[in-house]
Order: sequence, then structure tokens, then C-alpha cells
Amino acid sequence: MTTFIEISGNLLLFSLVFCMSATVDMNCMKAQLRNRKAILTGVGLQFVVLPFLGFATVNALDLSHAMGITLLVVTSSPGGSYSNWYVTNKRHSLSITPDGAPFICAQY
Repeated sequence: MTTFIEISGNLLLFSLVFCMSATVDMNCMKAQLRNRKAILTGVGLQFVVLPFLGFATVNALDLSHAMGITLLVVTSSPGGSYSNWYVTNKRHSLSITPDGAPFICAQY
């Protein structure tokens, strides 16, 4: 039963992420690719500011090793589909583009 719950949970999560990504209009995505300021801001926040804030929080609160490592992993893992929940209509592409840009750059 535990295996069934794990598999069904992963399938539901995959479905959620896939369906939210499928709602992005490609024309809006192409327009956001030309918005270099937004992409650089998003990438900078995800790869520099957020990990630094996680590190500062762990040090300031003197968290236990388990909680500190968990917070560092979460803040050092940029991107994610849950940010798209808070973005309205045509701004999905603005949320997804900074996540996709580093992925594409990492391929080269």
C-alpha cells in the first residue's frame, strides 16, 4: 500500500506541474525571452539572493543541523512550479522563463 501511495503521489505531482506548464502561451514565452532585465533579475534572485538569505537565516536562528540543511537545500534549489500558483494569467511565462534560462544554459 505504501508503494501505491508513493507512486500515485508522484503521478499527481507530475500531472500538476505538466498541466500548469501546458497553460503557458508560447507567444507570451517568446516575448518574455526578449525581456532580459526580468530574466536576469529572476536568475540573480534565485541563484544569489535566495541561497544567501537561507544561509543567513540558518546562522541567525542557530538552527539544528537537520533543520539548517533542509532550509539550505530548499533555498538553494531555484525554480519550482509552486511559484506559478501566485502568478496571474499572462504572467506564467514571466515566472517560467527565469527557471528555464539556466536549464538551457546548463546544456552547453
